[in-house]
This record gives sequence, structure tokens and C-alpha cells, in this order.
Amino acid sequence: MIRLGAREIVERIKEEAVSEREKIISVAEKKADELIKEATAQVELQKKRVIDAEERKGIEELERIIRAARLNARKLRWAAEVEMIAKTLEEAMKRIKEVKTSGFKGNSYSAILAGLIRDATRSLTAGSSTSSGSDLEVILSEEDAPFITSDMLKNIADEISAEGVNIHLSLSDKRIKSAGGVIVRSKDGKVEVNNAFEQRLARFSANLREDIVKTLFKRG
Repeated sequence: MIRLGAREIVERIKEEAVSEREKIISVAEKKADELIKEATAQVELQKKRVIDAEERKGIEELERIIRAARLNARKLRWAAEVEMIAKTLEEAMKRIKEVKTSGFKGNSYSAILAGLIRDATRSLTAGSSTSSGSDLEVILSEEDAPFITSDMLKNIADEISAEGVNIHLSLSDKRIKSAGGVIVRSKDGKVEVNNAFEQRLARFSANLREDIVKTLFKRG
């Protein structure tokens, strides 16, 4: 058996220690590399999650902006429609003064009022029997009263009576506050048809709005 001296033993221990150290370092470095790779993967995953979350936030924000823009666009369009409709109706009311002096489409203002009286009278007498009579009165504004005479009312009454309902029309002493038009009602005041221009515009507002929108916004 070979006997080793103290020096040789120390050197062998050192060599074994170095070898062991290298093994330990190699294992440690390998483990460290694995840990670093794992940590790097975790970091990248976290980064991707953050990016995805930010992207989702960005998409959600974009969708919110789009929704808000669409809502604002609808509000602006609605406001524009309301403004244009109001201006159109306001202009229509202003035109009444011109109609009173110049007529409209070849019809005098008296003829227009007569037509409104006919319409209102027919509405009131619709469904009445031929044997029954209707005593009706016509109410005008102070400004419009001169446009209708008793003779005109008699002619309208005769025309409608010829259709099967006996009626009598008279001009009321009462006056309405209106830009124009008429009210035809029973003498007892229980039933009436309001054909003042303001009321007609109010009744026809839905159709007027639809027509105005089609005309003003047809390209939209």
C-alpha cells in the first residue's frame, strides 16, 4: 500500500475540493440558468399580460370614445333637426302675413279661410243624419274677421247642406288670438274643431317633422 504524506493528503483534499467545488458551481450555474430562464419567462408572461390588459383598456377606451362620438353625433343631428324644423315652422308662420295680402298658389286668403271652415264643418257633421240640423258658429281673429262675410258662410252652409246634412253657419262675435285660421263649433260650445294655424301645425307636427327631415336631411 502506498502511504501518502501529509502534503500529498492535503493536495488530494484540495484537488477533491476543487473538483467538488466545480461540480457544485456547475450545478449551481445550471440551476441559476434554469431559474433565470423561468424568471425571464415569468417576466415576459407578466409583460404580455400587462400589454394585453393595456390593449384591452385601449380597445375599451376606443369603443367608449366611438360610442360617445356616435351619441354626440345623434345629439348634434337631433339638435340640428329641431333647430331647422323650428326655423321652418317659424318661417311658415311669418309667411301667413304675406298670404293674407298676396294669397297662396292662386288662392286668396278669404278662399283659404273658407276651405278651413268647410273642413271643420264637415268634421263636426260627419255621421250626422240628413234629418238633423246643425247650428254652428265660426270664430276668427280680429285681424281675420273682415275676410269672411255672412254671404260666404251661407254659400258654404248651402254647399255642405246639399251633401245631405242641414247646417247653418254664423259668424261669432267672439275673437281668438291667433296668427290666422278659424274655429268652428256648435252654438252650445260643446264640440268644436280648431283650425287655427297654430293648432293645425301642432296636430300635424309629426307629419311635418317627418317631411321636413326628409327634405332637409335626405342626403344624410
